[in-house]
Amino acid sequence: MNNLLIIGNGFDLAHGLKTSYNHFIEYLIEEQFKSNKFESAFILGVGIENIQELRNEIMYGNYFIKENFKNIFIRDLIWEFSLKYWCDIENKYFELLNTTDNGTYFFKDPKTLNSEFEILKDYLVEYLKEQEKNVKALESYKKMIALVDSKETIILNFNYTDTLKKLYSNEIKESQVIHIHGELSNPKNPIIFGYAANDEESRELIDKGNNEYMRNIKKHLYKRTENEKLLTNYLYGTESINVTILGHSCGLSDKLILNQILNHKNIKSINVFYFEEYEHYFQTQVNIDRIMNRDEHFTKLVDFNSSHRMPQFNDKKKQQKAFIDYITPIFEERKRNKERYDSRSKNIM
Repeated sequence: MNNLLIIGNGFDLAHGLKTSYNHFIEYLIEEQFKSNKFESAFILGVGIENIQELRNEIMYGNYFIKENFKNIFIRDLIWEFSLKYWCDIENKYFELLNTTDNGTYFFKDPKTLNSEFEILKDYLVEYLKEQEKNVKALESYKKMIALVDSKETIILNFNYTDTLKKLYSNEIKESQVIHIHGELSNPKNPIIFGYAANDEESRELIDKGNNEYMRNIKKHLYKRTENEKLLTNYLYGTESINVTILGHSCGLSDKLILNQILNHKNIKSINVFYFEEYEHYFQTQVNIDRIMNRDEHFTKLVDFNSSHRMPQFNDKKKQQKAFIDYITPIFEERKRNKERYDSRSKNIM
C-alpha cells in the first residue's frame, strides 16, 4: 500500500480555519481599522474610515496615498485584493521582484522588496498561530488517515499549521509526515514562503548578479532542510505509488515540487478530493495538466465521477457516511494488493 497523501490549504479550510490568503488580507485591513495594530506597515483612517471606503478610494484611482502606506508590498496586495476580491501573495512577490532593476516601479533593489516581504511573512505567521488554536478533528478524516497509515505511506503537508499532527496523531502511527513548507513553531524547519521559479526563471534572476534576487526563491529555500531529499528518496525508492490530493489546488506556486511528483515514473494513480462540486475538481485538473505538461502522465488522473468531495467541518452524518463508504474499499483493496505483492516477493526469494 504505497500512498503519497498531499495535504494543502483546503484541508485547514475544511476544518473551519480561515487560512487562505484572502482571509489573511481581510484580517490585516480589519485589524488595522480596529486597533492600528500594523502601524509600522500602513495607516488606515487618514481620510478612510472603513473597508468599503478603502475599496471606493482604490476604485477611483486614489490608492497611491503615501500617508496611508509605509509598506509598498502590502499596499499592492490590498490594492489587488480590493479590485479582484482575491490575491496571490507569492506570485505578486515574483512580479515585483522582476521590476526592481528597470526603474519603472517602486523598488529600486530586491533587498528593499525582501525586507517588506519579510514583514508580511511575520504578520502571516502571527495570524496562522491564532487560527490553529480553534480546530477540532473530523471523524471522516480520522477514518481516512487510519486507513492510509502504513510504513509505505508519506504524508506531504504543504501547510504551515500543525492541524494534521495536532488532531490526528493517534491515527498516524507508521506514516512519515513531511512538512515540505516548514512549520510555524519549529526553528529547525522554518516556513518556506516565496516563489517556485522554474529553471528558466531562476537563471534569469541569478544572471542579474545580486544574490538578493534568490532570497525567497523556493528552489534555494528547500535546501535549508532535508525535506525535499526525503521526498525524492521515497519517489525513487518506492514502486506503484498512489497519490491522493486533499485540499491542494496544484497551482503554480508549488509547481517545483508537484512537477517532481506528478511526472515521476513510479506514480501509479492520482486521486483528487475536490471541494463541493465539479468546478473545483476541474480547476485542479487543469492545474495538474499544466504542471505535468505531458499527456501520457495525465491519464493517471482519476476521473471526476470516480472521485469524491472533501469532508467539511459542517457536514451532515449522511455526507460523512458517503465519504467513509467511498474511501474504505479503495484503501482496503490497496492494502490487500500490497500484502499479496509482499507474499509473492517472499516466495520468489
